[in-house]
Amino acid sequence: MRGTAELIFTGDELLRGDTVNTNQAFLGGRLLELGLFTTHAVSVTDDRKAIAHALVGALLRSPDVIILSGGLGPTEDDLTREGVAEALKRPLDMRDDLLALIAERFRKLDIAMGMSNRKQALIPHGATVIPLVGTAPGFWLDEGGVFVAALPGVPRELEQMWTDTLRPTLVDRFGIEEAVPSVRRLRLHGIGESMLADVLRDIPWRGAGVEIGTQASLDGITLTFSAQPDDRSRARLAELEELVRDILGTKIYGSEDDTLSGIVGMLLRDRNMTIATAESCTGGLLAKRLTDHAGSSDYFVGGVVAYSNRLKGTLLGVSPEILHTHGAVSEQTAAAMALGARERLQADCVIATTGIAGPGGGTPDKPVGLVYVATAIGSDVQVRRFNLFRSREEIRERAAYAALDVFRRRLLDSLER
Repeated sequence: MRGTAELIFTGDELLRGDTVNTNQAFLGGRLLELGLFTTHAVSVTDDRKAIAHALVGALLRSPDVIILSGGLGPTEDDLTREGVAEALKRPLDMRDDLLALIAERFRKLDIAMGMSNRKQALIPHGATVIPLVGTAPGFWLDEGGVFVAALPGVPRELEQMWTDTLRPTLVDRFGIEEAVPSVRRLRLHGIGESMLADVLRDIPWRGAGVEIGTQASLDGITLTFSAQPDDRSRARLAELEELVRDILGTKIYGSEDDTLSGIVGMLLRDRNMTIATAESCTGGLLAKRLTDHAGSSDYFVGGVVAYSNRLKGTLLGVSPEILHTHGAVSEQTAAAMALGARERLQADCVIATTGIAGPGGGTPDKPVGLVYVATAIGSDVQVRRFNLFRSREEIRERAAYAALDVFRRRLLDSLER
């Protein structure tokens, strides 16, 4: 890696658990792409002294970059400016030019600017202002050779400031254009962490100027390769990635920021095919995932959430005999739901789900976490059984992702025949 970075996040809402800190994942990943490895990330309360203490502690470790996020708004508990000024022993300057820009932003939004918004034009002495995205300006400065930047906590604003200003500034500061390390991410589904660890154990990657990391989440595993900024290490990374792709095959569904639903949509669009959903236990999550993407109307025709047996019959045509004999959570019901949705919604393909998300409702024969996924391509229906675990929410999420992955693989298999 070229250097190190530290991250400081302010906000009581982060510490209470009211807000998930997605900014940490974004900044950590983007810094890594520049060869700056994040060694510390801390969340602190909305308190001037706490912010100043965190910044002083970070400066004592002499990283190359420190980025603060949050606390740049107009309220009394937005104290990042004050904390940075205290830590660096710099006064806060009222920037009249910045105040005018903030006032103009409010005017364009047709919103009255309050007196409290004036504090947003206070910037530590000597700092460079990052152009506005919302009404909270960011800033950066050099403190004894350490690059210190403050960004808003609103993810959209932070990400745009990073892309438009902070990244180019860091690239220029560290001369990164040609020396940037290679970073590649592969997205996997249908393989557990222990099995993946066994695969990686048998691959000779250690000592080759390459680092490999894994991160498990509900939608699968992200496998990250990062190489030192030299041609030999980057060539070795390419060789290792190709080797991993050969070993894991279709367990790899994409790379970088690809999603299962996005890949499924791309496959459907490329084949000029349409899809519908018939959901019970997932309660519409499949339809949501498929329509998360702009242009999904090209392939998604609609879906049915048939939670009760009555609606499974009236809306999807599942026969009373199937429900009575096999139950709502069964291979037969899942298949009937898929065929019924295909006929009624006039789609080329269907994904159907039925299961027991819990925490109650399970039996020894049909425990909590039992899920059946039916996929129909034309009139050909296949059903897979899954035994999932953890909370009700996680079972539903895992079921939706598993269903998307089963369907993805079926589409790929149908092409190879």
